[in-house]
Amino acid sequence: MAVTETAGLVALAAVVSSYIAALLVILEAVAGTGWRKIAWTGVAGTAASALFSWLALLQGEGRISYTWVPGIDVELALHVDMLSGIVGVVVATLSLLIALYSVEYIGEWGAARYWLFYSFFVASMLLLVYADDLVVIFIGWEGTGLASWALIGFYYDDRKEAWVGDPGRKRLGVPMWFTPTHSGLRALSFTRVGDMAMLIGVGLVFAVLGSTSISAAEEYSVRLLSELNMKGLVAAWIAFFYLGALAKSAQFPFHEWLVTAMTGPTSVSALIHAATMVKAGVYFALRFTPAIAAGLALLHGTGLGVLETMAWIALLTAFATASMALVARELKLILAFSTASQLSYMMAAVFAAAVSGDPALGSLGGLAHLASHAVFKAALFLAAGAIIHELHTRYITDMGGLRRYMPYTFAAMLLAGLSLAALPPFSGWWTKDLAVQAIARLGGRASLAALATAVITSFYTMRMIYYVFIASPQRELHAKEPGALMLTPYLVLGIASLGLGIAWPWLEHFFAEAAGLYHPELEEHLVIYGTLAAILGVSGLALYFTRLLPLHRVEEKPLLGTLHGFLYDRWLINPLMYRLIVYPSAGLSHALVRLEAWLDTAVHQGLAGLGARAVELLSRRTETRMDELAHVALPRSIAVMSAWVRRAQSGDVRLYLAYFMVGMVLAATISTVVIFFIARLVAPVVETISPPG
Repeated sequence: MAVTETAGLVALAAVVSSYIAALLVILEAVAGTGWRKIAWTGVAGTAASALFSWLALLQGEGRISYTWVPGIDVELALHVDMLSGIVGVVVATLSLLIALYSVEYIGEWGAARYWLFYSFFVASMLLLVYADDLVVIFIGWEGTGLASWALIGFYYDDRKEAWVGDPGRKRLGVPMWFTPTHSGLRALSFTRVGDMAMLIGVGLVFAVLGSTSISAAEEYSVRLLSELNMKGLVAAWIAFFYLGALAKSAQFPFHEWLVTAMTGPTSVSALIHAATMVKAGVYFALRFTPAIAAGLALLHGTGLGVLETMAWIALLTAFATASMALVARELKLILAFSTASQLSYMMAAVFAAAVSGDPALGSLGGLAHLASHAVFKAALFLAAGAIIHELHTRYITDMGGLRRYMPYTFAAMLLAGLSLAALPPFSGWWTKDLAVQAIARLGGRASLAALATAVITSFYTMRMIYYVFIASPQRELHAKEPGALMLTPYLVLGIASLGLGIAWPWLEHFFAEAAGLYHPELEEHLVIYGTLAAILGVSGLALYFTRLLPLHRVEEKPLLGTLHGFLYDRWLINPLMYRLIVYPSAGLSHALVRLEAWLDTAVHQGLAGLGARAVELLSRRTETRMDELAHVALPRSIAVMSAWVRRAQSGDVRLYLAYFMVGMVLAATISTVVIFFIARLVAPVVETISPPG
């Protein structure tokens, strides 16, 4: 397919539209415009980005580039291919639906701030997706991080209803509840660690290739890896290059920032922490892993161990976060655990298939599940926001019976939940099995871990739906469906979870083309195992209906209670991180502050006092010596010189002529000597620059 500028220009329009919307929001806020107009300005910018993203995908492949920093070959370059086109459409379309939901959900309080960072985020995410230069992708990457921090900490007054965790609960002496401002700083800190490593990886690419072009890095991946291999840096470079992606997509131990990021508005959770930003790391892996795998194939396995390690880290994250969701009580927290777990399926698929020499299969599994998960998880989060808004509680154990009061919300959440549980024919069934098929390339243990996680996923999904909609209400309810502007987006997304599954046999070839796998085939035994895993997990719902297992009182039993606490407190990873890293670092910081204060006191008070006394003593002695010099020694010297000059002025003309002749001889002698030495110094230079002959 010919590469033209058309699609690239349309992609640029998609990015710029939301940046312009962010600028207009600022101007409207300064001018005192009402919040509704500000909100619809944000919606309009997102709608324009969605329209242009669809047009860019339909235009086919295209690229534009403008020289930005000529000295180091950095270009403002955008590239639309099947991969970036599909991801761009997913990002922009979901952003539009969530923006419509946000108009009613956010309302007036903080509207300008919300829509500023919302629009800025959408533009930065699209810039990241379409970027064809490592510097440009990093700018979009950091833009999404900035917007994420601002929106996670949106409720800067730290209102209690926005907290995550049980107030007052501690493990190992570490508080297990988090305010919006704390969670925002955690997200910023955790992801910046990975971003610094990623920047080092980008620097190594430039050092080897002399360019930051993504297209060039993909084209010359063999040269890049060969030169890094000669320097013994391949494994280190892969680890650094991918660390930003692992942090962004919440892989162990970076998953901790994601699960506490639920302090922002639920629309933010749907946008950033389910549908788009956390997918940036997966997109990064999809973009670069095939080229890197092709280069590593020629290095006799060098560096593949790092990819295999990252695949196992992803599987560990998938299983661990799914197990945490089994006992979680907060509705949004369950969905956050689920997000980290499903992201790990995608990452594991990409890395596992690359290690086995079939990166296209991993790209298909990762990309397909990325799109499918974005749809059903956005529906789940938006529905959860409506429920929490109506009941004014975030705990599922305080809910129940909502299917009678919110039937449309129940339908949307059930459809999306069945897709998350990977039951046929929902979209999650198809895409999860594609991911598992790629993971299976790593061996039987990897398949077992993926299928075990699938069982747990379907179980906690049905547990959540049971507690919220089916169980007996824990109190008198006065809930109702939200307005059409909030209800429609997640109802559409819930139906889309089923619709995409039904249409998947016709849609799959688009994803396969983007992945470079033109004849995908699902392995029947894995499909059967995956389906059985989903059914087994869903059947656990019977335990709640029949009360065969008193799950609601499991924490009171000795052994099960210990396990429950271990899972409820997130495998104790958070308190261990604070005890081993955060608190010692804070203690060192406080000690350095105290040392600085002591030194400041010593210098400006202790030493200053000693210095003042020394200066006073020195000043007295110096004053005495200066007085003697000025009033005794200097007048005496001048008197002696005056007497000598008077003796020389005798009035004898013959003596004056003798003085003059002696002076003339001395002057001529000195001048001759000076000219001689200058000539000796200049002669070699003159000979060098004079033409021959």
